Amino acid sequence: MTLNQQQLVKELIPLSTGKRICLAYSGGIDSHVLLHLLATANHPELSSIYAIHVDHGLHADSVQWAEHCADTAASLNIPFSCLKVEVKDIDLLGMEAAARAARYQALQQHLSPQDLLLTAQHQQDQAETLLLQLLRGAGPKGLSAMARNSQLGFTPLFRPLLNTPQADIIAYAYEHKLQWIDDPSNVETRWNRNYIRHNVWPEIIKRWPSAAKTISRSADHCAETSELMTELAKQDLAEMGVGDSSTTLPVLPLLKLSPARYKNALRHFIEWKHLPLPSTTCMQKVIDEVCLAKQDSMPVVSWSGVEVRRYQNQLYFMRPLIKHDVTQEINCDGLNDVILNDGRILSWQAVQGQGISKQMLTAGLTLRYRQGGEQIKPQGKLHHKSLKHLFQQWAVLPWQRDRIPLLYSGEQLVAVVGYCISDEYAVSHEQHSYFPVLNDQD
Repeated sequence: MTLNQQQLVKELIPLSTGKRICLAYSGGIDSHVLLHLLATANHPELSSIYAIHVDHGLHADSVQWAEHCADTAASLNIPFSCLKVEVKDIDLLGMEAAARAARYQALQQHLSPQDLLLTAQHQQDQAETLLLQLLRGAGPKGLSAMARNSQLGFTPLFRPLLNTPQADIIAYAYEHKLQWIDDPSNVETRWNRNYIRHNVWPEIIKRWPSAAKTISRSADHCAETSELMTELAKQDLAEMGVGDSSTTLPVLPLLKLSPARYKNALRHFIEWKHLPLPSTTCMQKVIDEVCLAKQDSMPVVSWSGVEVRRYQNQLYFMRPLIKHDVTQEINCDGLNDVILNDGRILSWQAVQGQGISKQMLTAGLTLRYRQGGEQIKPQGKLHHKSLKHLFQQWAVLPWQRDRIPLLYSGEQLVAVVGYCISDEYAVSHEQHSYFPVLNDQD
């Protein structure tokens, strides 16, 4: 198989209609070959081509590399941009993953739905990715490795060389006398991918010369399996009345499924919420410690950036709660907004007949949090009720109850913010007044 420029053009035309073709151009041999293929195609429907180089700043020569990429793009009459990034969380993610995350974040922020992003991964890259995922214990989705067509945020992403042998790319580069960057970090075998590439892969192809092709075929099979699992999860969730906009997952219908199917449905729902997927161990904890917990318990299981809780036979998947001090007090100054410690903003909505008078606000109120035993008589009601009873009546989630601001005049509870005003302090139906509301910061 050799590189086929006509086939590349044929595949790109329907994908790039009305879009700008943007190539992630590292300056290495693979992206240089793809850039050269695009620039020399001379097809009228592929005239809007743009090269983007990401400078990670991790090597002393990175500035010179960016200049080389700019000069190469200019020689091919291709518009060029360089995005400088700061690679973070190296200790947590590892150098490879941290650099990749920084690169794709920068590209996503730079691109729009009117762009088509091209990257130059080839057949051996695909095989290496599957091996890495296999060694991490990934399931079918992870073992499907890289998709030829996918999305980066709202921007479509296409990997046109994914089925192309690396040998064909190298042959093309030498045939056209291309000059590319050799990043010295590519031979450092302390990185997992490089270890596989330089130590493991040569031994594999000695025994199985077609390994890149056959392993990539396995990735395709895993991708089909993953697609079937997604379809099954959608079907199971739909039968529970759960869609992609649902905020909770019902426990009892979930557990009526077989273990394999309820785990599949759980993973799919977590992905809908754009949350990190749990490990196999954490997934089992969700079942054992949350789904199967006693009805009156308040179970929680957490992993990186996620907490799972249960209330009234519903599962809630959320970001970890911000640390909260229930003893804090804040003086409210008239109609000014109040920024709470968790970032929410208490503001005042002008209403008529169902709020607090301006005179009371001007006199000053104190914001506190629930300590236990508080009572209030909501506006229009005949009797006082405990906050515990009212929170149950309003179906306030238990882990949110101590985070709801309470407004006091002296030691008298005036308002439960967002829920009710005390009947003893509420204005009459004809009066202009103000109702306290909570909003998240933009």
